[in-house]
Amino acid sequence: MFRYALAILLSAAWLQGAEIKTPCKVQSTLDVAYVPRAGDRQKLDVFRPEGMTSRPVVLMIHGGTWMIGDKNFHGLYRDVAVSLAKEGFVVVAANYRLSPWVKHPEHVKDVARAFCWTRKHIKDHGGDPDAIVLLGHSAGGHLVSLLATDPAWIDEADRKAIRGVVSVSGVYSIPAPDDIAKLTMGMLDSMMKSGGKMPGPVASLVGQTGKLFNPFPLIFGTDSKQRQKASPLSHVKPGLVPFLVVYAEKELPFIADLSRDFTAAMKKAKNEVELIKVEKRNHNSIFFNADGADDPVHKAIVAFVQQRTYS
Repeated sequence: MFRYALAILLSAAWLQGAEIKTPCKVQSTLDVAYVPRAGDRQKLDVFRPEGMTSRPVVLMIHGGTWMIGDKNFHGLYRDVAVSLAKEGFVVVAANYRLSPWVKHPEHVKDVARAFCWTRKHIKDHGGDPDAIVLLGHSAGGHLVSLLATDPAWIDEADRKAIRGVVSVSGVYSIPAPDDIAKLTMGMLDSMMKSGGKMPGPVASLVGQTGKLFNPFPLIFGTDSKQRQKASPLSHVKPGLVPFLVVYAEKELPFIADLSRDFTAAMKKAKNEVELIKVEKRNHNSIFFNADGADDPVHKAIVAFVQQRTYS
């Protein structure tokens, strides 16, 4: 009888750290402030597999050209978060303050604050604070990549908890003003077709300026050195965590080239990196379709997190 009970306990302990083969029930905790006196833009949601502890953690950061979007975004980001929690991960989906109300580096500072909250509190939500994978889409891909490559934002002890980065359709080098204007107009147009809403002042500005709209000063200021420092590509060096870089067949201008350039730089620096091009997807559908268990991006994210946190 004792041997039988011991076998059950050992099996349960092993399963806590193993890959989950069947979908889990998900428990959600919404709108948690990750800084004192937080507004809506400094809150996060936590999605955990019910009844489990010491699970790998995914910190997910939304896109939206640093100016629009949120951790829910009409359910599109939330559905992805929930789908990953069903795989046995604890998922933290965080908002950050947006331009034009703030400029760089306030966006990445907020992501760093959300990361530090995760390190401090995620054990209370069933997560392993030492096994965190960063996941970002579009502008979120830029922010998680910058957080992982530039040591300025979190201290070395906390950085050791980052097991890897998944960047989907990310921006790795901030283009010059003329180029970023073209890029952002394409992003805004694509976002609006997906049902998003721009804040009133931004929508008015875009409407007035059309294709000549240049958000660069609103987001990153006008200093070229600041632009370079904001570029993850500028911080590539040996010893970085593994990256999974994903982009779409029907991608926005520059994104495919930036993805390939960043991957090449990571390989040159002898870092571990994988590049995936997803067929029949665009800048938005590549991430918003990742809520399905059979979706290739969903599968790639799950495999990456499992590989980086279970081994």
